[in-house]
Amino acid sequence: MDIYDSHADIFYDLWQKHLQGITDPFGKYHLENLTKGGVKGGIWVVYSDEDFDVLEAYRIALEEYAPYRDRFDVIYGLEGLRNVKDLAAFDHLYQMGIRHAMLTWNEANHLATGVLGNPNRGLTPEGKEFLHYMETKKMIVDLSHLNEKSFYEVLATTNKNIIASHSNAYRLCPHLRNLTDEQMKAIAEVDGVIGVVAARNFVSFNRDLQNVKGLVDHIDYISNLIGVEHVMLGLDFMNYLGNYNNSNLDDLKNASDLSVLIKEMEIRGYHKEEIEAICYKNYIKVKEKVYEKSTSN
Repeated sequence: MDIYDSHADIFYDLWQKHLQGITDPFGKYHLENLTKGGVKGGIWVVYSDEDFDVLEAYRIALEEYAPYRDRFDVIYGLEGLRNVKDLAAFDHLYQMGIRHAMLTWNEANHLATGVLGNPNRGLTPEGKEFLHYMETKKMIVDLSHLNEKSFYEVLATTNKNIIASHSNAYRLCPHLRNLTDEQMKAIAEVDGVIGVVAARNFVSFNRDLQNVKGLVDHIDYISNLIGVEHVMLGLDFMNYLGNYNNSNLDDLKNASDLSVLIKEMEIRGYHKEEIEAICYKNYIKVKEKVYEKSTSN
């Protein structure tokens, strides 16, 4: 089964390991697990949880990835834009190949407000300018990490190419990063897609449910609420990220374990076509919107 993962911090990791002096970090830390798990590509990001030169970080990451770029089908993404200070810098990143962005990580910044920011603060005027740029360029607008006020203000500004790349159902696990029923319905209304995430604390606060069965509970819930056509995999594996290396599920620790997830969906009674939709077809529809050719009458 082909897998496309709508959220992986791989480019961040390649940059960090380059700084540590590690040679061929993709070959050493990623290639085997991705290949074993059937991962064909996805959205790979540099995330910004602190201040740094994101253009230089991305340049290094792409340089490290270059020997493998023909082996995977990857959308280049940005998890948070705190380090993208103006549209000129954003356009530079677009020219480098970036086609996806979240306005924030968890913080409040010059564009919008994340889940740890003031709940009464939302999108800024500059944030709206960035969204207009993204819509013009057919970039993917990612709502994961936004607080509710920013979430709805983004949707009031643009309804094009909307996803939540790595978020689960708040009803099953009331984590700040998960989505309410109303938020998920709003995403479905604009033909968006939600990537379920294999981070243990986003799946359940109950240790006994921090496993694939708990993750498929979220797939069940979201599929029943808004339809299987709005669900994909945004797994956020962190086995290669040092301090986060025990943040995933007991039986889904990295990409090499993905057969366990497919098996659980089969046990739950998902048809082959539904599993294919969740594993790759819904993601491909998102990708096609980004790269579709303009037609003239």
